[in-house]
Amino acid sequence: MHEPLYHSRTIWRWLLFVGLLLALCLPTLASRTATGGGHRVVILGFDGVDAGLVERWLGEGHLPNLSRLRDEGSFTPLGTTNPPQTPVSWSSFSTGLNPGRTEIFDFLKRTQDSYFPTFALNEEGRRTLGLGKSNALVAGLIVTLLGLAATFLLASRWRARTIGTAIAMVFGVLAGLGILHWIPLEVPVAINNRQGISLWEAASREGLRARVIRVPTTFPAEVFERGEMLSGLGVPDLRGRIGTPVMYVSDPAYAVRDNQFSIEVIRLPQNQGRIETALIGPYNKPFFDYVVQREAERHPPGEEQQRARKEAEEELREAGVPKRIDIPLTLDVASDRSAVTLSASGQSVTLAEGEWSDWFVVRFPVNWLVNRLFPLRGMVRFKVISLQPELEIYQSPVNFHPDSALVPLSYPAGYAARLARDVGLYKTIGWDIDTWTPAAGVTDEAFLLEDVDYTVEREQAMMEHELGRGDFELYIQVFYFPDRVSHILWRLFDPEHPMYDAEKAARHGGAILESYRRMDELVGRARELMRPEDTLLVLSDHGFTSWRRGINYNAWLYQNGFLALEYQPQGIKNLEDLFDHNEFFEYVDWSHTSAYAMGLGSIYINLVGREPQGSVEPGEPYERVVQEIVRGLESYVDSVTGQKPVHKVYRREEMYSGYDPRVIPDLRASNTLNYRVGWRTALGEVPSEIMEENLRLWSADHCSVDPDLVPGILFINRSLTRPQEANIVDIFPTVLDLLEVPVPEGLDGHSLL
Repeated sequence: MHEPLYHSRTIWRWLLFVGLLLALCLPTLASRTATGGGHRVVILGFDGVDAGLVERWLGEGHLPNLSRLRDEGSFTPLGTTNPPQTPVSWSSFSTGLNPGRTEIFDFLKRTQDSYFPTFALNEEGRRTLGLGKSNALVAGLIVTLLGLAATFLLASRWRARTIGTAIAMVFGVLAGLGILHWIPLEVPVAINNRQGISLWEAASREGLRARVIRVPTTFPAEVFERGEMLSGLGVPDLRGRIGTPVMYVSDPAYAVRDNQFSIEVIRLPQNQGRIETALIGPYNKPFFDYVVQREAERHPPGEEQQRARKEAEEELREAGVPKRIDIPLTLDVASDRSAVTLSASGQSVTLAEGEWSDWFVVRFPVNWLVNRLFPLRGMVRFKVISLQPELEIYQSPVNFHPDSALVPLSYPAGYAARLARDVGLYKTIGWDIDTWTPAAGVTDEAFLLEDVDYTVEREQAMMEHELGRGDFELYIQVFYFPDRVSHILWRLFDPEHPMYDAEKAARHGGAILESYRRMDELVGRARELMRPEDTLLVLSDHGFTSWRRGINYNAWLYQNGFLALEYQPQGIKNLEDLFDHNEFFEYVDWSHTSAYAMGLGSIYINLVGREPQGSVEPGEPYERVVQEIVRGLESYVDSVTGQKPVHKVYRREEMYSGYDPRVIPDLRASNTLNYRVGWRTALGEVPSEIMEENLRLWSADHCSVDPDLVPGILFINRSLTRPQEANIVDIFPTVLDLLEVPVPEGLDGHSLL
């Protein structure tokens, strides 16, 4: 007769069997969890590192760590996306999808059902807070009911209960009014426009731990299991822009030569003694802009809506509600003009000419309740540019503080704050190096390189700390400094650039090489912190070329009859005109326009049924317009150089698959080396001249160049089976292969192993 299963000896036998089985299996499972199939993968990304320059400087012995990495495994130029732009390329890196499917295909994109652009990476939305308009009613009822409950529990006499009831009702009304006054109906919300499952999400689904630091198009920070993320390019400053530096100046004749990036200039009334001014803060959107928008939306578009908007703004101003939240900033200039003391938000620092401050942590007051529950904190740094004869003081864009609860900088929410505790305060803004003021000639080359040094030191400290923790299977970190240095200082590297300056080149002409050496040092430091069996990939998203001349596509479309104007626009626009004042294409005659350009090479057909005032019918009329534009641009010759500035005009079906035709531009004009689309086309202008010499300090680019002409780089300490075909879209499946986890179906990339 069989012994029952519940017999004690049988139970012990089963327990012994299961224990032996677990003892045999757990090492394998632990190895899988800890190392992802036997080893870890570390990816260091460097924005804008050019394959041609790397090959040259490898040969000259300037990049010893990359040279060793190549000798251990493989090095190859890395094909980039079309167009070869930072957010476009890194989105394909992150997802293994072409830009038509990620829907990140330019810095700017057309808003559906309009001609107005928006940022392609992410955008701001509005969401109802709690129950919206019912918040005050619900809060009042809750306080009243709690008061009534307390009254009837604690008071036994009818008189006491009557008084208690009255008090409860009064407090309920006060609570409702307080909520109505102190809590907004709507709050801003960030929306990431990138489509597709990310590399780290795919790894996480297989039980692997990932750490992702400052990868572009990761804002707001993504939620994924067993992972940590600090968002990169796409994180705005506290004013909601890509970056808004401020110059405090006492010279009444001071002017910014090229201010398309919306540098704020604060005029000081004097250049000595005590000066009271303001530190420019964020827009008061929940309590001002959204109130105005809700009132305007109650009326039909047109004059009635504009009148309602103006009336709502006036009422808020009369009620003392600010449109922008500034705080006092005091400047005390020493009597001998040797230093200035800056004071704001309870902090002070004394700086001599040329000195930088450390971070000022500043609070922007909203109201009594918000200040206590969700304080709005930012960080700024100052540099004294000049103390005499006139004052010039630089203020960085206001960064979100790492422990800000108002914006999802990281996942988990406390990861950004933990990093700050571990390595010190750091820049949280996505465009982390100030290229705006050097490009405008407001600051100089030394300023740029000082900012680069400070930024990279902080980011290297992050890398060393987070790699040193070791508790990951996938580690990704992106550094942006090679791209920023190249954009501004290429003119001192290229003797044929119209802005080449031999004297400045003698001082700073080697800055691009030094940035590549800095990259090489970071790679060497990472190798020291890695295990011998780990895999290291070092890559860039695109290369670079000089930008000597620009082509304005809207001017070409106008002069060739594709774009019609109601009047000839005057002046030059900047980002403030575009995004704060909604000034874009206001002079275009859409009824006679068949095509228009926006962004960095994108051309849209004014299609009936897609555009609000479409004039080109689908089918044969559409094809005729497309073919005429392609032929015309590809045959166009720059009369000054005798060269064709347009390398090729791509139809979207030549570049992408699986795209939404309502979103993706119809054409993209790519440039040849030394050419780029003009700034004024990107911002919706129609200048009188098609071609222009680039006399700006932003002297090199890649954004509108043909992707075949500006490849990035790929180093890996493993052998690749087809390195000559490597494209950035292939990194996703290659890394999953290295981690020995299944590669999702339907990717556009293929493993290089």
